[in-house]
Amino acid sequence: MSVELISNYGSDNMIANVARVSYGKDSSNYTEEQNEKLINYLVNHKHTSPFRHPQLQFRVKCPIYVERQLHKHQVGISVNSISGRYVDFSDSYYRIEQFREQSKDSKQGSGENLKDVLNKEAIRIQNMVINQCSQAYDALLNLGVSKEQARSVLPLSLETEFIWTGSLLAFFHMCSLRLKEDTQKETRDVVSSMLELVKNIDGNPFEHTIKAFKL
Repeated sequence: MSVELISNYGSDNMIANVARVSYGKDSSNYTEEQNEKLINYLVNHKHTSPFRHPQLQFRVKCPIYVERQLHKHQVGISVNSISGRYVDFSDSYYRIEQFREQSKDSKQGSGENLKDVLNKEAIRIQNMVINQCSQAYDALLNLGVSKEQARSVLPLSLETEFIWTGSLLAFFHMCSLRLKEDTQKETRDVVSSMLELVKNIDGNPFEHTIKAFKL
């Protein structure tokens, strides 16, 4: 899995400026401290429309089952993915190194790590299935089957690649949900990487907003 921040647009100052236009004002005569107070006020009182103006764009590579969880967030977001109809991308798979037990108190979650002997067997089964699916896909292509149909035999562990573009508000909403403990770890890892990239933008243009949203 990998995450790249392609571009970012906007800043705390932009957010404050957007908020002040309601009163016919701009942020040119306000200090950074005043902007920070305004941003905190906006977040605390759920006046969130100013946070829709800044934009973030990422390139993400992850297994299909993680992509599906991220694509559930659609408001304020656009996503374009690599297409198995056009290209053969069947040579890249996410291979789990540590399997987890089914959670005892959650139908969809996982619990403790499998014991070593069971984990080794789970890895063996995983690799066997991936190899068989990859070979089946190649065999179908060699028969002349179209890519759009041959891809039907590929597993969910196949890594896909997509461009994610969204407003700062949409991104923070996704983070607030997908960084929770009950989210699948692999999905948390991707979203956590996305957030760390935003926090480490040169000059940290969203420093006050990130703090206000408690991320």
